[in-house]
Amino acid sequence: MKIQILFTFLLISSIFSLAADDNILSAKYIVFLNKMIRVSDEGGASISGTTVLIEKPGIYLVSGMTEEGNIVIKSSSVKLYLQNLKLSSKTTAPIIVGSNLEDVKIINIQNSVLSDLEDPLTTEGECAVIKIKKNSKVYMGNTDTLTLNGKCKNLIKGGNKVSIIFEKSDGEYILNANKTAIATDDYLEFNGGKFTIVSDFGDAIKVSPDDFDTENLGKILVNDGTFDIQCYNDAFTATNNITILKGRFDIKTQNGYDNEVYDENESSKGFKLTNNATGCEIKIYSGDFNLNTADDAFRSNRDITIVSGTYLIYSRDDAICAKFNLVLGKKDAPLDELNIKILNSYEAIEGMTVLILSGKIIATAEDDGINASGVIKKQRAHRNRSRGWNDTDRNRSRDWNDTERPHRNRSRDGTQPGEKKKHVGAPPNDSYCISIYDGEIYIYTDSDGIDSNGNLYIHGGNINIFSEGKGANEPIDHNGNFTLFNAEVLGVGTEGLEAVHEGIKVGNQMYAYYFGVITKDKTLEIQNEKNEVIKEGSITKDINYIFYSSPKLNEDYRFYLYDKINDNKTELNVTFNYPENGIDNEDYIMSYEEIYGNKEK
Repeated sequence: MKIQILFTFLLISSIFSLAADDNILSAKYIVFLNKMIRVSDEGGASISGTTVLIEKPGIYLVSGMTEEGNIVIKSSSVKLYLQNLKLSSKTTAPIIVGSNLEDVKIINIQNSVLSDLEDPLTTEGECAVIKIKKNSKVYMGNTDTLTLNGKCKNLIKGGNKVSIIFEKSDGEYILNANKTAIATDDYLEFNGGKFTIVSDFGDAIKVSPDDFDTENLGKILVNDGTFDIQCYNDAFTATNNITILKGRFDIKTQNGYDNEVYDENESSKGFKLTNNATGCEIKIYSGDFNLNTADDAFRSNRDITIVSGTYLIYSRDDAICAKFNLVLGKKDAPLDELNIKILNSYEAIEGMTVLILSGKIIATAEDDGINASGVIKKQRAHRNRSRGWNDTDRNRSRDWNDTERPHRNRSRDGTQPGEKKKHVGAPPNDSYCISIYDGEIYIYTDSDGIDSNGNLYIHGGNINIFSEGKGANEPIDHNGNFTLFNAEVLGVGTEGLEAVHEGIKVGNQMYAYYFGVITKDKTLEIQNEKNEVIKEGSITKDINYIFYSSPKLNEDYRFYLYDKINDNKTELNVTFNYPENGIDNEDYIMSYEEIYGNKEK
């Protein structure tokens, strides 16, 4: 009698809590209580041992608790409400959705906990908390807190041709995974909600069908959502497409960029796309990204487009890397619509072609700042780092007026300080190109600031480059054509193999340059013909070359060096000159339309 009263109480409390939903009054109940199970007399659900089988369409309300039990959905058009459900299993998945089902919804309405306690070494069982069989489509909803614990492998796992859609939600998903948290072969969609994900030995979110699979989409779409992710491997990985319209992303992979205990054989990226076929792309329209990655922050084996949003990136490897086309910003957009701060990376921005249309960009790199080249995995020695995630013990310049950035006396190409390098890389290749139309760009690097293995076209923007002050690592390096039109460019560092001004083929504006040893702890000040200071900032390491060009530059401009330590100011004897006159040849301009057609959101 007491047990029956308890079942009745659980049912009544559940119905009243859902009274706002008219359909819930017709819900059939399922109640777990330790080793006992009760289901509605109306039918649709049956009991087989510790398993509840749902074999007919309808609304089902599940509550109670058990250490060994599960639910198997075998019908389409099932809406499964979870309320204060504590369900776990040591032998199978707590919830299984069968094959070839449509319109299955799993909705948590009040704090529920589902746990898969299968042996991590098992070769049998479902090895998931929620397992979705082939050719099925499942909608997930949540208005409170849904916690999934996976001791075995996955938390939510879909098979072949399985779509999983997280509906708009005010609730939180707390996902604690041994390996992968959310995975399917076909399609994942997020429309809101908060996802707190910890993956001890796997990926956080993954859509990755088998190799040579041409049926599954291999696609992730994020319309909205908040993602707080700590994972050992990749945070978001897909085969063909990752599309993000908006959202907030706080991601840390494999203990972060500065951890000394790091396995370089593991892929621990923030966002990864594996297919290199035409049309495969990471495309981000907006969002707020805070990335601390032991591997690349963004890596695509095909293309990357980042239209707008805010990005704070600390990466042990590359920050933003596309094997083919990389596009940043949007033509004629306000600069502050895209804000990228790369405060630690091996290479900051890299692609076969790099197109910058707008935005405020800080690119800090150990190697090149912006690089157009064949993207391959770079081999390098382990780096001894002890830098905090909040950058508290690392004084690296953030913009032209910031303070000193520690100098590292090293050369990437084996030259001695002051010695010019020999070109040992690929010959000029028209497949490689950097085009900059607009943007406020600051580059801090221990190698080349901008490096194109092919052509370089600067058609606008405000570009400030602080490269290595010794060896052959110059502010701008290129192997093909270099044209400069309608842009303000400052390059500080060394002349390298070829000084910046010596490489300009065609331009429409005057430039000034200076050769001479300048030791660190100085301030460079540039004044226009009206004696107005139009640019100033600290020289934080020893250099021997300064380059400056602007559409407004003329021979009445003056360059001053202020020595703070000795409190004296001297004028630099710069040389003014013009590049070869020419027009901004449209044949050379790699436009957005040439890469992507007129494809819009």
